[in-house]
Amino acid sequence: MIEVHLLRYALAAAETGSFSQAAERFCVKQSTLSKRIAYLEQRIGIALFSRSTQGVAPTAGGLHFLQKARGIVDDLERLARESQALACGRRGTLRIGFHASLAGGDLRAILDAYREAFPQVALEAIEDGRAQLLDALDRDRLDLAIIAGEGDPGARCALTVWSEPLMIALPVGHRLASSERLYWTDFRGMSFLVTRADPGSLIAAMIAARMTGPGTIAKIAIQAVSRDNLPILAGETRVAVLAGAAPATPKILWREVHDAFGATRLDQCMQWHSANPNPALAQFLALIEQRYRPNRPVIVTTGRKAATRGGA
Repeated sequence: MIEVHLLRYALAAAETGSFSQAAERFCVKQSTLSKRIAYLEQRIGIALFSRSTQGVAPTAGGLHFLQKARGIVDDLERLARESQALACGRRGTLRIGFHASLAGGDLRAILDAYREAFPQVALEAIEDGRAQLLDALDRDRLDLAIIAGEGDPGARCALTVWSEPLMIALPVGHRLASSERLYWTDFRGMSFLVTRADPGSLIAAMIAARMTGPGTIAKIAIQAVSRDNLPILAGETRVAVLAGAAPATPKILWREVHDAFGATRLDQCMQWHSANPNPALAQFLALIEQRYRPNRPVIVTTGRKAATRGGA
């Protein structure tokens, strides 16, 4: 096996035309470099350079060898750069699961920011329900799961740093469409449509908590349709409710709905395993901390305790 440093010595001598200048480049004595190149020539059985008082020049056989050597050294340097990029999360793959909309909101914004900061990391996205995403996370098929509602740490880390507003779909011309601000009490007697897919069950529970009272039960209809098709089913007495960015639907208006504390919002929780060695995940979490730390402390829940990242 030919040592790589011998190839580098020979390439430097060919580039400079001088053993002395090549030696200076590597901070070694000229005699040392000359002996190492002579040793290389002995190993391969051909003279790489013709030597004279004016310097050195590659022989015909040396030109062919040095051309191949340049390719080998370039490949090794490229491999080293790529390995370093993988080690620090600038290259590689990040597997993210979610069931929120990517049409807008914080999730879209953070993914856009991550792709801009790390364009050489491939994002693999999976859209599925809460249980399926957490199962994939536990089976090491995902690096990170972003789910609606509270986290379920167990052996996982959980982090909630943003929330999505609940949006109500009203047909154009609906009697409430012109109201400056809508409250849950404005929808008494109406039916609420939610998707069967996550986070439909959480939205249904939030509606029930706000609309159920003495002698009154919230009217909630679970629909086995996508979030894009749900608003089409809305009418004068039936309103569709989604979380996050609302789909653009003809003849449908989207409005936030309020309670006594302001606009009703649904938390979005990130979960991952602390033992995950993927550097790309570490870079994503660092970006989350950088993005949200100015507003409030980032609390990571591990199932046994909570730790503050970035200070209070």
